[in-house]
Amino acid sequence: MKYRMGQDWRPNYAMSIDLLHAVINAATLRAQGASSDRERHRWIVFRAYVVISYVVSLRGAEGLLLDLDGLRRHRGEGGDEYLVIALLGKIKGEHHDLAHLLPCVHVTSSGINVKQAIDDLIEIKEKHGFRDGPAISDSSGRVHKIRDINDCLYEILDDLFDNDVNLFPKHVGDKEKLHKTYQAFRTFRRTSDTRAMEMNVSNDDIDVVNRWKSVEKAKGTRPGRPMRQHYAELSLLLKPFLRYTKAM
Repeated sequence: MKYRMGQDWRPNYAMSIDLLHAVINAATLRAQGASSDRERHRWIVFRAYVVISYVVSLRGAEGLLLDLDGLRRHRGEGGDEYLVIALLGKIKGEHHDLAHLLPCVHVTSSGINVKQAIDDLIEIKEKHGFRDGPAISDSSGRVHKIRDINDCLYEILDDLFDNDVNLFPKHVGDKEKLHKTYQAFRTFRRTSDTRAMEMNVSNDDIDVVNRWKSVEKAKGTRPGRPMRQHYAELSLLLKPFLRYTKAM
């Protein structure tokens, strides 16, 4: 355990691709076997958070920015080649909300069906009367907090640990250690980063997908160029996004 600025801080580790798939599959099965529409909604939203955060390498709070209206408006935009993930949030140094539009393959090389996760999310939200607002939210439309995602994550991980301990690294000897090892805030991004290295994704493609870093490093100022120029150039960045997300 480490301490940072007086707070308890623990590093979050990457998951193996087998464990990640087990988590996604477990969420799918829970949604399919849910005893109530509210419970089904919970697991579909959780699965979408995991899939999106992993495939486009988002940290915890970034994954919560998934925008329902943006997903619906850009649905089908890329045809059979790609889909568009829409995130919404204020960017440091800007005065208005800006949409982040991230191209992504329909299905990754490891078999993660991103399109299905998004389609199911849009449909369950529409069933609950939502066509805009935060997509990673509960059945009443309240945006989730990271602890809500963690609650779902630990519920699944605990069951997986009981049923197949071989999915976990040797240092995870019990559930207390399990909860210290994996957390929604960084685990899915670190899993994505690890997969990118394993699949020999180029540093240039990784930098394009993780372009959030240029905004964060600006420390409250515009990151070198107007943000509108970044989004105007998104079409030019299509291939790096598709190479990266396909590798996932």
